[in-house]
Amino acid sequence: MNITQSIISGRDRALIGGDYSNYHTQSTRRIHTIRKRLGVTTPKGKKYTPKGPITPQDVAKNAEWVHLLLTSAERAWADAMHMKSSQSPENTQKPMPGATKRQIVSRFRRAIAYAANLVEVLEDQSTTNATNQDVLEAKAYMALLKGGLDFERNRWSSCIRHYSFIRLVYTALASQARSDLYRDLLEGTIDPSIRYAAYQEKLPRTKAVSDIAIENFPSEETQSRQDILNADASAFRTSAEEATAQSEGATDLPTSLDWRGRRVKLEDASISQALAAASAKETAIAQTYTSFQNGSTSAKDLAAGYDDIVNARQDAADATKIVIDELLAEGAGAGDSRIQGLQVTRTAVNYAVIAWRIGRNRVLCGDSDGLKLESHRPRRVQKDSKAANSKSLKEEPTGRKIARLREKVALYDSILQNLQAVKQLPGVIADTTFMEELDSKGAYFRALKCLAIGRSHAINGQVRNALALFARAQNLSQKVTSQAEASDVPKSDISATQLQAVQNYLTSLTLQYQALADLTSHSSKHSSQTKQYAPPLLERLHLNQYDDNVDLKNIVNYPPKLQPIPMKPLFFDLAWDYIQYPGQQATPLTTSTTTTSATATEEPKQAQAEEAPKKRGWFGFGR
Repeated sequence: MNITQSIISGRDRALIGGDYSNYHTQSTRRIHTIRKRLGVTTPKGKKYTPKGPITPQDVAKNAEWVHLLLTSAERAWADAMHMKSSQSPENTQKPMPGATKRQIVSRFRRAIAYAANLVEVLEDQSTTNATNQDVLEAKAYMALLKGGLDFERNRWSSCIRHYSFIRLVYTALASQARSDLYRDLLEGTIDPSIRYAAYQEKLPRTKAVSDIAIENFPSEETQSRQDILNADASAFRTSAEEATAQSEGATDLPTSLDWRGRRVKLEDASISQALAAASAKETAIAQTYTSFQNGSTSAKDLAAGYDDIVNARQDAADATKIVIDELLAEGAGAGDSRIQGLQVTRTAVNYAVIAWRIGRNRVLCGDSDGLKLESHRPRRVQKDSKAANSKSLKEEPTGRKIARLREKVALYDSILQNLQAVKQLPGVIADTTFMEELDSKGAYFRALKCLAIGRSHAINGQVRNALALFARAQNLSQKVTSQAEASDVPKSDISATQLQAVQNYLTSLTLQYQALADLTSHSSKHSSQTKQYAPPLLERLHLNQYDDNVDLKNIVNYPPKLQPIPMKPLFFDLAWDYIQYPGQQATPLTTSTTTTSATATEEPKQAQAEEAPKKRGWFGFGR
């Protein structure tokens, strides 16, 4: 049912564009929509009657009842959080009123009642067909609401107990899930709440959060404990037991470390154990990388494996620093052999951390370090709604292509920053050979960065800019020297095969865009040399423009050509007799067909006596 996923995604969508009040409003609309689909809305004009609890039989008929319970609980929770945020002393500069505190507690209890109904329904797995994970997530959600209520009422012991249950459930589920949903919940909400409640209970700060959660796990949750162990067998193992198991299970802990032709002895057990744990995870990621090449594992999952190795290597680096600080506190000088050996160990371990970070970014860049621009599968667009089968392929938009190139540039920048961080490690600046290797690797990734930026210019049609960047990338790639063989898992080393592929591709791409730039320049010159039609000087006199170089061969059109000229339309001649202007006497026209001889003899006399004024046309000419 993905209870946790639906809750967190709903909260994120609502809180990104608004506050808890917006989330409360969205939950209310969603509840109304679900009730309409279930057919349990209150008809208009009838009084509202409270509904009874939802039964497993209801869920068996329609799973929308589960969403109704979750949404109702979330609405009550959002109402409580809205009152808490709006009436907090940070916003009002006043203590929170007691009535508001009681309302917040009432909303939390209402949400807990809905969550308890959900747990009761899902525990009947034979009727609802719910899985053990669904029951665990429902119980964890109810414990999350109870822990929030205890947090508001300052009941720290009960708060630790509820949050401990949540932590163990989400830790077990996170070991099986590929997403970071449960890890984000643990790091952002659960662990800080446990740590704060433990501080209020005056528990030692040195005790790990995992140990606090295991010690305060509710004893009555025996079935949940068994389900958690089925999901993760090591869920209830404390940090001391974990360290003991690692020391007993590791038959060959590393006793020495090689770095740049120098071997140092590992005298501290914590460093050896951290390096052994990192080596085990490095062995596991080799299988993950093989499945990634086969296409069964995504790049994000492979990057998550890299993150585990980086964290394990970082633990070894932290352990080395702690040992160095302890020796310095005891009075050991910088010339002590133990300090010098630990400094070499620290440099080697930190370089391994950076190398795995670079490998992670290289995997995210794409195949062959992002050398070629991957074309995403085009989306099918239906042209005609009448023809359901007539669909056409839509090309990926330019903005999306440039956005993917921008992500690659950000990854290359991160790699270059990591290479610069290597130079700050102790003893690196004095090793000239190693510095040359770092500069060579930097030139390789700068070439790929120029390639990505040049592609963005090429997509926008800026051929010259793209050519300049491609040529720069080609020159940088010629400065790279490969001193490593091809490794199974990408890290910071560059193999000869990869380097040769990049150099060949950049050479062909540069030649291609040189040809395109030549064609563009020739076409622009031809277009500039092509004479455009210019009207003769006689036709441009009315423009009132000064011409420095008058073309004496283009004064008039000779021989003259047949051209249209402006003329007065015949319609105005016919309409002139019927137009009467202000201040002008009307001259009526006689159009009778039956005229007598008397009127015929009188018309010439009247014409001579009263001579009508002459009218003129548009251009002052008589008609």
